[in-house]
Amino acid sequence: MHIYYTAKGLRGKPYHSDIINTDLFAFFQGKCSRTIPSAEKLLAAGGFPQCDIDMGESSDSEYVCEKGTFYIPKSIYMGEVVNAGWAVDYYFVVLCGDAVELRYVHWDCPWHETVGRDTEVTDPAIIAKMERTLKVFLEVNAPRVPKPVPISRPALLAFFTLLGVADAEALAGKIHAAATTPEQCAALCEEFGMEEAYTGWHLTLMKLALRDRKRLDWVDWKEAPEEVFASLCCLLPPGAKEHLPPCDDEDAYPEDVLRAYEPAVHDLYGLTILLWDTGGDEYVFMVVPSAKVSEAFAAASELGIALQRVADLFHQE
Repeated sequence: MHIYYTAKGLRGKPYHSDIINTDLFAFFQGKCSRTIPSAEKLLAAGGFPQCDIDMGESSDSEYVCEKGTFYIPKSIYMGEVVNAGWAVDYYFVVLCGDAVELRYVHWDCPWHETVGRDTEVTDPAIIAKMERTLKVFLEVNAPRVPKPVPISRPALLAFFTLLGVADAEALAGKIHAAATTPEQCAALCEEFGMEEAYTGWHLTLMKLALRDRKRLDWVDWKEAPEEVFASLCCLLPPGAKEHLPPCDDEDAYPEDVLRAYEPAVHDLYGLTILLWDTGGDEYVFMVVPSAKVSEAFAAASELGIALQRVADLFHQE
């Protein structure tokens, strides 16, 4: 939802309070993803039942079209719900340079007819309702405070070593830090492309790091057999695609493909395929030396990772 200005700049008086200010925009600008509070939560707090934010690529820019040239500012908006769940009365907190202002638009016509019809919000009751709405919006998007999860660094090192991780010692240190001191691991967020740390995030980081190192991969439950085969070959020594027979069953499920290749993987490379049961609808798999399977299960158990053998997988129709 945009509010359209005829030109860039304030249309009324700037507004500032403890909640409505430029810091509000800085907070949301720094978040890659945002949570929109439910209507129930907003109404329970005495706010508007709808709210969202307009800070995308098309905001803070000119919009040129057949209707003319307009300016779309960054804004946070909220609205009342009328018939069929539609909102027509919208209230905007608009960012104009280093100030914000409050505008109202009655959205009962095409967008280009609303340009210039927005009015300044001055009613203290409406402003208070806007602030209650924004307070909920801020609360549901507040950074999660991660709690430390105690794990064994030796178990991490043992597990990564079994998987053949070249930098097992360094990676064990990173994952151990992510688990035990997540609030101090801002650098890991940047390294792994995550927005913020949360309790248990070390398992997500572990999966990403092992996939980057081609020591683990995952496929969707309905992934095509050739994709499953390609993912498996990435975990094996070079030339695996040539040494292993192609999968001829086009209708095979991932567990069928993995089960079919396990004997050859064991015979050719002395490796066993194991799966990490994440509780989702994906297959996360890895290979470990066949003689070390029991050690892998022991290390994984100590880390809170549920491993499975391929033979234990059965597709449920």
